[in-house]
This record gives sequence, C-alpha cells and structure tokens, in this order.
Amino acid sequence: MIVSLLLFSGCAYQKEYNQVVKQGSVEDRYDFAVKAYDKQDYNRAIALFEELLPLFRGKDGLEGLLYNLAYSYFYDKDYFMAAYYFRSLARQFPNGDYSEEVTYMSAYCKTLESPDYRLDQTATKEAIEQLQLYINYYPESRRVEEASRLIGEMRQKLATKAFHVCGMYYKRGLYNAASISYNNFLRDYPESPDREQAMYLMIKCRYLYAKNSFASLQPERYQKVVDSYDLFLRMYADSPYRQEVEEFVKDAKEHLP
Repeated sequence: MIVSLLLFSGCAYQKEYNQVVKQGSVEDRYDFAVKAYDKQDYNRAIALFEELLPLFRGKDGLEGLLYNLAYSYFYDKDYFMAAYYFRSLARQFPNGDYSEEVTYMSAYCKTLESPDYRLDQTATKEAIEQLQLYINYYPESRRVEEASRLIGEMRQKLATKAFHVCGMYYKRGLYNAASISYNNFLRDYPESPDREQAMYLMIKCRYLYAKNSFASLQPERYQKVVDSYDLFLRMYADSPYRQEVEEFVKDAKEHLP
C-alpha cells in the first residue's frame, strides 16, 4: 500500500513538472522550482530557476530567486556555480536581507572547491581573500571565528604545497633554488609546523650549494651558512637537527678567511 502511494505520488509529481515546463506560467514555474527545492530535487530546481532568471532581472523577486538558485547548486555539490551565484547576490544586493550570509557562503564554497595541495591552488587563494574580506566587512559576525579557522586551514594547504615544492628542488640537487624556496617559505608561513625542518633544510642546502661551488665563490656562500645558524640556534636550541647543523657550520667556518 505504502509503495503504491509513493509510486502514485512520484508519478503525480513528474506529471506536474511536465505540465509546468510545457505550459506553466512564470508564477507556476517559480512555485514548482521552490517545491522541487524543498523536495531536494535540486536538478529540476536549478533548471527552472536558471530558466526564470532572465525574466526576473530588475524585478522584486530577483533576490529570492538568486538565493534559492545559489543554495540549489550548493546542496547539489556544485560549489563553483554556488560560489558564483552567492557572489552575484552579494554584489547585486549589498544591503539586502541575505548580504552577510551570502558573502560568507561565497567564500565557504571556495574552501570546498579547494583541491589537494598537489594541484593548482587558485581556489584556495580566492577562499582566503574572500574570507578575509568577509571578516573585514562583518567583524562582529558570529561566523568570524569559523572564517578565521578556515583561513588557517587554507593557509596550511598553501604552506604544504610550498614545502613540497622546496623538497622537489632539494631532491633534484638544485640546492640554490631549494635554499631560496625554503627561505621564502619561512618568510611566508611563519606559523607552519614545518618551520623548524624548513630552516634546517635551508641551512643544509646553503651548505651543499657552497660546497659544490667554485673555490672563488665559496667564502661568500659559506658565510650564509654561518649567518643562518645564529637564527636557528636562537629559535631551536633543542632541535634534533642541531648537531648536524653545527657540523655544517664548523666545516663552513674552516673555509672562511
């Protein structure tokens, strides 16, 4: 009995959809789009909202339509399109009923778009930028703490990628490029948990770069090894890398005039 009722309900719903698409008025199609949204039938909701969008340009119902369309894409896990429409809504209605919410959601969708650290991180950078703008616009919002947490997550992903790139230079024996990359990493991501290892590897790369240089260039390059050690010692006096770093420095000093 229950199965029969469900089948009948499903058939009636499909029939209503077909009728609305073929001969429904703008109001009929909008009402059914909202109904589809409420039933979590996001594909049909999106199709109808998209069809109606040009008809609502400049009209009172545009804000609500864009809001429903953005969330339809969001719940359908199309975060790129959801971000686009949340952003569009924020720009077109900066003082609207949903301005704070959709500004946050646009940024949040970008965090969901953010891929594995080995891939292109454009979405990650956009997420950080939009989240920071949200915090700047709405510093008293209840979402600020969550936005700050997400910024931390996105920055850690960028740091992981940067650290991985440094390691690629190191493994290929490109010690100068690696030392420069590690130095940039230390400057750009001071909060990274990989900071200690990065500083150690920067010194090691500087040492190996100097060691493999022409004799006339060695003094200047060995001096960089010695200079790096002072900062390392102040920051990580108890580091497990300290003994190895001291060996680099000892050998470097022997090559200085």
